Amino acid sequence: MQTIVRRLAPRTHLAFVGPDLVVLDVEDNAYFCLPGAVGSIRQLDGDEVAFEDVDLAEQFAAAGFLSSPPAQPQRTRRLPDRPCADLQALPVAAIERRAMADMAGAFAGMLRHYYGRRFSHLIGEAARGRLDTGAADRPPSTALTARVATFARLLPWTPFQGECLFRSFMLLRFLRSAGHDARWVFGVRTWPFQAHCWLQAGGTALDDAAERVAPFTPILAV
Repeated sequence: MQTIVRRLAPRTHLAFVGPDLVVLDVEDNAYFCLPGAVGSIRQLDGDEVAFEDVDLAEQFAAAGFLSSPPAQPQRTRRLPDRPCADLQALPVAAIERRAMADMAGAFAGMLRHYYGRRFSHLIGEAARGRLDTGAADRPPSTALTARVATFARLLPWTPFQGECLFRSFMLLRFLRSAGHDARWVFGVRTWPFQAHCWLQAGGTALDDAAERVAPFTPILAV
């Protein structure tokens, strides 16, 4: 059997969930589940994937999931492990005027960068605002934990709230306004298919319970 090695397009991210393959197209905010496809494709280092199925390689190319020559520079696609701890038992946070101003600023940023924006814009904005590339590898500091606790107290007062995508994106902006950072992780599960996202520092989920995100396999981390 011929093995075909190709490079994923920047828009394409993969997750292997048991015997199934899930593809995320960031540009179109679309997920595709290929049941039983794990034996037909292997992810190598960085962007490279090896196809054991010629037809599947052709389908990926036709869908725009592969880079057209010349290929983009090789990227690192290291995904964090699922969190094993969380911050659900947060301390009661004192609300300072500066924190309220930062929360207002974070929401103002949401009006500019979230509402009506494409998913790819949210991902690009989060990547451009990166403060610390090592944040995903370190557990949350006392100061970061206190910042998350403050956000949790202020969030109910925020108008036009959303679910996990809104909460995580806004918390990321709120953390960065105080010099903190975290990894924005997107995960998937199958049967039934679901997608979810959360913020993570080291092995700790910052805005969700570890047991709730445990069933999700990371597919993208910003």
